Amino acid sequence: MLPFRLTGQPDARMPLYLYGVGTQEEKGLHRPGGFPVYQLFLARDGGGQFNISGRGTIVMGTGQLFALEPGIAHEYIAHTRTGGELGFIGIGGESANSVLRATGIMCGKPCTLTGFDLIWSQMTELWKVLDQGGVSMWQMSTLIYQLILEIAQAIAPAGSVSSERQGNTGQLSVRTGSPARESSGSGSHVHGNSEAGLEGLNRAIVLMQAHYQDDLLFKHIAEAVGYSVQHLNRLFHQHYGVTGHQYMQRWRLQKGLDWLNEHPEASVKEAAENVGMEVNYFIRMFKREFGETPGKGIKLRNQLRLEQNLHPRHK
Repeated sequence: MLPFRLTGQPDARMPLYLYGVGTQEEKGLHRPGGFPVYQLFLARDGGGQFNISGRGTIVMGTGQLFALEPGIAHEYIAHTRTGGELGFIGIGGESANSVLRATGIMCGKPCTLTGFDLIWSQMTELWKVLDQGGVSMWQMSTLIYQLILEIAQAIAPAGSVSSERQGNTGQLSVRTGSPARESSGSGSHVHGNSEAGLEGLNRAIVLMQAHYQDDLLFKHIAEAVGYSVQHLNRLFHQHYGVTGHQYMQRWRLQKGLDWLNEHPEASVKEAAENVGMEVNYFIRMFKREFGETPGKGIKLRNQLRLEQNLHPRHK
């Protein structure tokens, strides 16, 4: 699996940019506020169903791609016991909508990809390029546009898919040489400036709160905002009295508690998966944070609701 990786804040002049990329074992996703950018989902050896606000249910199967606009409330439920893998790519920029629609990717339904394994390998190459660093946001923009064109070709009608792939070997090509220097407003930070520090800290918090369900490591958040792990941890400790990892974990636990309150019939396992945590670790950390196990909390809340229904308050 490839942990979800975020890019830095893009230059305002960039019409198309990679927001993030990664893979995970198929599990449930619950995004009542939607996602901040366009999402491309890829189902490998598995699949599941999307429940989308205002659109109903959409089923995605093995070897298919599904694209979703930003800000659309949705949840994803994986097919049981498939052992599949879900890949996802986040794409932003003012031209994202027009490019994705012009290429036929935003068709409103899952699309079967010809040569799915090739597209999957190109997605993983994109992740590796991002993980290795040393590539400017502008170069990443070129790579994501290249991948979009490859995907568009893969979902084209069978008769129009060209067999001439011009020597493509499944790897995205990156031009070597010195990466273009980002402008001062595109993710570079002056650590000695308190306002710049707060800006980076606030962006880190926004990313944590937006991606608490994803397999997102704190070091990747630090990279996305342009800080070292040590410096970002110092900022969290200075302003919140905890490390960045502790802040992210507490946010996940709070969202897990919210989920259990909103879904009284849900299991602890479902709550753990919904916040991107392994169930035994979730139970242990939940008890440390709230003083009781999530299972005990479920029983107490259900008992309280039952008593309130049997003995309603009288004015």
